[in-house]
Amino acid sequence: MQLSMILAALTTASSATAATSQLWNFTDHAVTIENSALRSNGHLLLTTFDNASLYTLDTLAETPQASLVAKFPGATAIGGIAAIDADKFAILGGVRGSNYSYTDETVYTIDFSSGSSTTPPIVNVVAKIPDAVMLNGLASLPSKPHIVLATDSRLGSIFRIDTQTGDWEIAITDNLFAAPDNATIPIGINGIKIADDFAYFTNTARTSFGRVPITEDGYRAGDVEIVAVASGGYAWDDFVIDSSGNIYAAQTQNAAGQIFLNGTYTTIAGGGDSTFIHRPTSVAISEDSKTLFVTTGGNVVNGVTYSGQVIAVGL
Repeated sequence: MQLSMILAALTTASSATAATSQLWNFTDHAVTIENSALRSNGHLLLTTFDNASLYTLDTLAETPQASLVAKFPGATAIGGIAAIDADKFAILGGVRGSNYSYTDETVYTIDFSSGSSTTPPIVNVVAKIPDAVMLNGLASLPSKPHIVLATDSRLGSIFRIDTQTGDWEIAITDNLFAAPDNATIPIGINGIKIADDFAYFTNTARTSFGRVPITEDGYRAGDVEIVAVASGGYAWDDFVIDSSGNIYAAQTQNAAGQIFLNGTYTTIAGGGDSTFIHRPTSVAISEDSKTLFVTTGGNVVNGVTYSGQVIAVGL
C-alpha cells in the first residue's frame, strides 16, 4: 500500500447564514432519506430506507409533494445514486442487517428516458456484489459514465462496476478509507464524487474529506490525500461539487457546509443549537448553482421524532 499524504491535519472552521426553507417533510410515516440526485427537469430523486423506495420531488413546484417512483426488488434500502446517461441513473441497494452491514448488495439502473406520466421508468438489476459489506456513495466516470465507483464504508474500499456488462472489482483500498478500529460508528469512506482527475471522498468516522488521483478508467493513479478534517463533533456524509469546483457537504448532525481545498470549511446552514435540519445525509445543487438541496434522515430532538426532509439553501 502506498504511503498516504496528509495535506491539512488542522483546519479552520467558520460559519455563515444562508436563507433556508423546508420543501418537504415525510410526516405520514418515518422515512430516512439516504441520497439524492437532481434530474434536468428539476425533479429531485430521493433514495430511502423505506422498503427500498425511490421518491421524486419537483423542486420547482409551488408546493412540492414527494411521490413514489419505484421500489427495488430484493432490497430493503437503497442508497448511492449517480447519473450514467441522459435521464438514466445507477442506484445501490441491499438488505440492511445489524452492525452496519448489508447482504445482497446490488447495483440497479433506472431509466426515465422512455417513461411518461402513464409509463413508469424501467428498473433493471445490473450487478450483484457478494463481496461488498456496506456500499454507500456512488459516482460515474466523466469519460465513461456507464462505469461507476461505489464506496464500501466497512471494507474501506472503492468498487468499480460496469453497468453495461455487470463486471465489478475492488479498484482501490486504503487505510484512510477505513474507519478507525475504535470507531463507535464504523462508517469509513462514505460520499464520493469525481472531478479534475480525482475521486473526492468523505470518511465519516475519521471526520475527514480527501481525494485520490485516478485514471480515466477509474483506477488509482497516486496517493490518498486528506484535504480537511472536521472538528467540534461534526463529520461529513455525502457532498456535491458544482461546475465551478465549489464543494458543499451534508454536515452531521444538523448542518450543511462548504469545504475548501486549503483545508478550511464553513457551515452555511444549521449548526450550533439549530433544530431545523434533522441529520443531513446528502446534498444536490440546482443547475444554476444558486440553490443547495439538503436531504435528511430524520432524528429525535428533545423527545420528538422527526422524519426525512428536503431543505432548500440559498447560495
